Amino acid sequence: MEIAEVMASELSELLYSDKNRSIGKQNHLVMVLRDLATIHEIRGKWLESVAAGTQLNKERGKLVSMHRRDRDKAGAAAIQAEAAVDEIQRGRARMNQGSLRKALSHFGKARKLAPGNIEAAARRIEAREKLKGTLRGAGRDALKLAKVLQKAGPVSRISEVFQLQPEGEVSHPVAGLQEDLSRWLSLEMELPAKSAASLIQCKKEIERQIIAIEAGEQAANARLQAAIESLEPVVDYHTYSTSGTSQ
Repeated sequence: MEIAEVMASELSELLYSDKNRSIGKQNHLVMVLRDLATIHEIRGKWLESVAAGTQLNKERGKLVSMHRRDRDKAGAAAIQAEAAVDEIQRGRARMNQGSLRKALSHFGKARKLAPGNIEAAARRIEAREKLKGTLRGAGRDALKLAKVLQKAGPVSRISEVFQLQPEGEVSHPVAGLQEDLSRWLSLEMELPAKSAASLIQCKKEIERQIIAIEAGEQAANARLQAAIESLEPVVDYHTYSTSGTSQ
């Protein structure tokens, strides 16, 4: 990771020094800054991660503008779609840095950009837990997480890992989510009763689906199974071939 950090830092500086960057070089700069912010986070360098994330946000905006100047709406939209994940990363760095207000702000922006993203909704609760030691003020965030989980679709088992795959969003591992929910629902966390009840129902539903998948009563990937079934021919082959011969 140290070597990766050095390489990413040097490459980002090299690309940034070119003041007449092409759209290709600007795209590389955005990608390198995203890697650099994540590498700093992994290495526990929160201040450096925050700095790289701030620069990434600025350069990603420039890249979107460059696509728009070229009248490439699809390209601009694709780059802008990455903003939610970047905001989540910035929020994690701020959370580990100890700044609750800024962490909540980044997670909130991510939630607005990607309403179905489970991590964006869950991290706001985690930030309060980690930095305040209580969830007394997390009632609204917990209710919003419950709505996200209710709309996330069925539990899937992919490569023996249980996941939730919201439409159009990155998948979210169920194991970690279950651990978080169990911890947040403990009495010591003081989560408001209405919010706790909603999350309890979500937790029970996830557990029910896992049991059903393990028992073979639910498809391991219900969404994929439904897509496959929609492609099955609606006309019996024998009937079709016979009618075709008779003509």
